Amino acid sequence: MHTLPPSRQLPLKCEPTAAPLFTIDPEHPNVSWLIGYLAERGDWTTAAEICAAARKPAGDHWKRWVRTLADQSKGRIAGGQRGYKLVGSMTADEYQHYRNWMTHQAEEMRRRVIESDKVFYARKPVAAGPL
Repeated sequence: MHTLPPSRQLPLKCEPTAAPLFTIDPEHPNVSWLIGYLAERGDWTTAAEICAAARKPAGDHWKRWVRTLADQSKGRIAGGQRGYKLVGSMTADEYQHYRNWMTHQAEEMRRRVIESDKVFYARKPVAAGPL
């Protein structure tokens, strides 16, 4: 496992809530920490490795937190099956693979929404119950 020297280590400051989704500002210090950590690593890094560097357990809860940090990086962090990497450190081939994969995922999600719309709007309306 690759870890930063103690002077560069920064444990994640915010404790996630029990909610499955996190809200974080792109300027949050943990986003900057993750960018710095990935810059030090220079290569693909798994969520489990990031959690270990932040001294957090590598359970689903903290992996979602890492994903949220990457999502809020304003495009600076790419995430995929190999882990996370700074977009600015990617080779042309890595970036093209990442871009194609993300575009494909977006197309698949759009296709699923269209199929669901067809089912939903073709059905008989369901009466609303008491709230």
